[in-house]
Amino acid sequence: MNLTVYSRRQLFRPFCNSWMLDINSKKTKVKIFQKRAKKNSNLKFHIGKETIDIVHEYTYLGTRISSTGNFSISLEHLKEKAPHALFSLRKHTNFSKLKPSLACKIFEAMISPILSYNSEIWGVYVKHDFKAWDNTPIEKAHLKICKRYLEISNEASNVASRSEFGRLPLIITVKPGQAFPSLTN
Repeated sequence: MNLTVYSRRQLFRPFCNSWMLDINSKKTKVKIFQKRAKKNSNLKFHIGKETIDIVHEYTYLGTRISSTGNFSISLEHLKEKAPHALFSLRKHTNFSKLKPSLACKIFEAMISPILSYNSEIWGVYVKHDFKAWDNTPIEKAHLKICKRYLEISNEASNVASRSEFGRLPLIITVKPGQAFPSLTN
């Protein structure tokens, strides 16, 4: 074990004791970042007599982070959440019968914040390639909602369905000023 990690853990216990802080060992986890997700079965972490679990995936403030630092699991999670907002909206109104301008406003208010949640973090790793962007979980969810509004097949053209609905790819809001600098000026 690294001596600096050990010495810092030794300093942590007296600090907690002096401030009468208790550590909830059930909620405390250890995350080891490495290039490949491999098991570290020989490593064990303890606080006092309690063993701390080593996890390969952790959710922090709604963002799932893997041990490799990849945000793809977080994007899949956001993709799964967006249709729930649409389904709750569909309970109260027929979304596909709304005017396009009103449907876009509702999309911007209810669904876009879910799809772009924490994009300041994961958006840094997104490439500027629009063809590749169409295959990301976030844009797939965006396109699915556009096509549901238009009541067209999932095999319909992505560009045509976005433009018919009056939408631009979400990469423009995820990376403002970087995808199309002329659109943000």
